Amino acid sequence: MIITTNLEFSKWVNIFYDEQLTAALIGRIVHHSYLLIFDGQSYRIKNSLMKNYT
Repeated sequence: MIITTNLEFSKWVNIFYDEQLTAALIGRIVHHSYLLIFDGQSYRIKNSLMKNYT
């Protein structure tokens, strides 16, 4: 299973509205999993901004 999001885990409580539920959900998702974090500039935003000025 692959889950992608642009929200860090600390902000998930704003979606699920329950701290215990959110902690349990994150715990089950990350147990025996690989967490890949991609830092850097967003190519979609960069290309979007370029089109607005052309």
